[in-house]
Amino acid sequence: MNYNTAFCDTKQGWAFYGLGQLRHGNNAAGNQYGKRFKKKGVLGCLLDMNKGTLSFSLNGEFMGVAFTDQNLKKGPLYPAVALLH
Repeated sequence: MNYNTAFCDTKQGWAFYGLGQLRHGNNAAGNQYGKRFKKKGVLGCLLDMNKGTLSFSLNGEFMGVAFTDQNLKKGPLYPAVALLH
């Protein structure tokens, strides 16, 4: 792991940013997704390794499937959280 990059900068990392954007294999761009949040909120994460999907919820509201990827069916996977605010 390169500690000078975000985990979602690589093909082995998937992320939902609080600005309402997904990131996977890119350190600057991603699709719009879900709702923006800052400082407050309960973020949920659902990984379905049978289907290879990763989804998120914010304050109990499901925001839909964020990622579908065959690599999400394989392990080991390591959850991580990075907080800026």
